[in-house]
Amino acid sequence: MTYRALYRAWRPQNFDEVLGQEHVSRTLKNAIATDRLAHAYLFCGPRGTGKTSMAKILAKALNCEHGPTPEPCDRCALCRRIREGYCLDVLEMDAASNRGIDEIRSLRDQVNLAPAEARYKVYIIDEVHMLTAEAFNAFLKTLEEPPPRVVFVLATTEPERIPATILSRCQRFDFRRLTPEIIARRLGQVAGAEGLTVEPRSLALIARAAEGSLRDALGLLDQCISFSGKTIHHEDVLELLGAPPGEVLTAIVAALGEKNAGRAIELLSTLRAQGKDPRLILKDLILWLRNLMLLKVCREPGPLLSLSPEEVAELTKAAAHWAASRVMAALKELGEEEGALRWTAQPWIVLETALAGLCLDGEGPDMRSEMQPEPVSLPSADQLQTTREGAPKPEPNAHHDSSGVSLAQIKASWPRILEEIKGRSPALEAVWRYGEPSALSGNALTVRFAAEGIKNVAAQPEKLRALEEALQGIFKLSLTVLVEAGPAPRSVGAGESRPTEPGEPAGVREARALFGSDKVIVRNKTKKE
Repeated sequence: MTYRALYRAWRPQNFDEVLGQEHVSRTLKNAIATDRLAHAYLFCGPRGTGKTSMAKILAKALNCEHGPTPEPCDRCALCRRIREGYCLDVLEMDAASNRGIDEIRSLRDQVNLAPAEARYKVYIIDEVHMLTAEAFNAFLKTLEEPPPRVVFVLATTEPERIPATILSRCQRFDFRRLTPEIIARRLGQVAGAEGLTVEPRSLALIARAAEGSLRDALGLLDQCISFSGKTIHHEDVLELLGAPPGEVLTAIVAALGEKNAGRAIELLSTLRAQGKDPRLILKDLILWLRNLMLLKVCREPGPLLSLSPEEVAELTKAAAHWAASRVMAALKELGEEEGALRWTAQPWIVLETALAGLCLDGEGPDMRSEMQPEPVSLPSADQLQTTREGAPKPEPNAHHDSSGVSLAQIKASWPRILEEIKGRSPALEAVWRYGEPSALSGNALTVRFAAEGIKNVAAQPEKLRALEEALQGIFKLSLTVLVEAGPAPRSVGAGESRPTEPGEPAGVREARALFGSDKVIVRNKTKKE
């Protein structure tokens, strides 16, 4: 007899064997028992969660010789034929390869024929979201009013791609992603029945790698059997999956907790020498930090941890060097790095930098002082507030601050500064476009505007903060921005601005400063005689 893959040999054969989908099993069993069967069902959910298996069990329950029954016998001729896929009245159709209108027309013609050998004709259409719009339209009337003794079961992983007209004609069931605990328990049952010797932590590792799909988990266990034989060692599973060992991940977490960047990078280089994937390392490291967070914030974290008892004990020791707030900050930072790691050409450098950053940030000795020059001495927040509100403004002829950046450098970089602000908000850039750096004293930069009105707009806190952040990003210095209104207007735009008319109202002068003199036209209204 030819070998059958584990996921086929261990496919569920009754409603109770479908793991993690009790809400679906219960509803279908009650519908059959009370004779409230719908003519169309839509099974939605991730791969490997039992959608097609549930559809076949429903077909057996409807056509069993002892039925319709919620408990098909799985021994009669029809149950066996449905299980093996040879029943003429239970048709499985792959919509990914039969997605056109011609296939649906053929199906529509077959629907009108009476069942050949069974009680019900059951059509199982897998990946139904792959049908074309024309095929859905041709299928619509048949789905709405099928002949008696016909049941449609539509299965899909992407229900959002199915037209609303189809959805409204089906009873929808959402299949849930299976938890690692459920998958590991099922793998243990399969391993025992197959005569395998495998450690519980290896089953937990396979369950985590399956990402909620029992079919994927059984496929991985099949690979492990081919790789190791009946006795599966944990090291073999790690090598097959390319996953880092749990003890190394715990050691990295401990090094990060002690802020020992050198030790963390040494452990990382060990994994690199073993040919591990840096993306998988980061993924598992985030999982380890998640387990560490649960140890810090939960009284009884055991049921929530997807780790073996030995790994939990070692991680508990490492947790002594972590504060809960720091764990959450590390999770956030590594989560952001996960996206960058996906596209970078140097993933190992990105990962090493991220781990070093977790050691160098936060409380404790600041090792970055050895890597960076002395920071610039800046005034405190109270001093900055005093400067803005009541301190005398810097001298107009001051051209240098305490760090060596000159006013000329700021003026030369003014277009670049405006581009930096524009990247954050074009509306903020439109305000500072009419300003001109006029003085630099200490760490205070004065920007002059031609009119009092636009100066008052620029003095708003969010406007000042935008310019200060742009200066920080370009010059790596924290400068305080002050604003003033000067008598001389600044020429803006490609053309030369028109001079201000003497004796003009203040509103007209501000409009010229804001929009440009060539854009403002003053008209005098006179009464008609």
